Amino acid sequence: MSRWKNLIVLSFIGVYVSFLSWGVMAHALKVGTCGNTLSYFVVWDMFCGWTAWDARTHIIAEDAKGNYFEMREPWGEFHPFGHVARIHYDNTNHLLPKHIDNVMKHTIHEGIDRVYVVEEVWPKQYNLPPNLYAHYFERPNDKLSYFHLRAICAEDGTPLTINPDWHTQQRLNSVYDNPRLQRQSKQATAMYSTLFTPTSQSSGQSLNSSYSTGLSTN
Repeated sequence: MSRWKNLIVLSFIGVYVSFLSWGVMAHALKVGTCGNTLSYFVVWDMFCGWTAWDARTHIIAEDAKGNYFEMREPWGEFHPFGHVARIHYDNTNHLLPKHIDNVMKHTIHEGIDRVYVVEEVWPKQYNLPPNLYAHYFERPNDKLSYFHLRAICAEDGTPLTINPDWHTQQRLNSVYDNPRLQRQSKQATAMYSTLFTPTSQSSGQSLNSSYSTGLSTN
């Protein structure tokens, strides 16, 4: 191999390792992980967040008279990929307070007392077409969704009550119902978590809540 080819190969390896190292450090320190789209390709756990469950976010507003309204963008939903609206991609609800405030400012409505954020979850197997589902599982597609209250917000999107997401709540329930896991959880020591952001937690403007301990990189 010629000298120039060796130089090109070594340069490519050096650039690749440098970007990968930067991605690991940025993800560990929570610096610039959402700065741009390219960040997605250098974080070290970019596929471990996949799950067998599908989820949607429903926003329900309650006015002073006790009437309930489904909150939607007056300009229409934005679908970046396929048929799923952009709001459903924010599974941590990190930007949901800003979304609620923005919709409220651009709509005419009665005085709103509370805004409820409801998470709908169901197994992804129910997304199969009815004929394919019936052929594979040998039964009708009887989709069953679980609804879980994630948060209660004020009219401007400020969180008033925050609950863990459905997956975290199921883990907590499993601990509460198992004396052995209760003893182990009391003895466990939190070591490393990339979910906790002191700034957002102290400001109270994030709906993301995690009760995980130990190594957590999702």
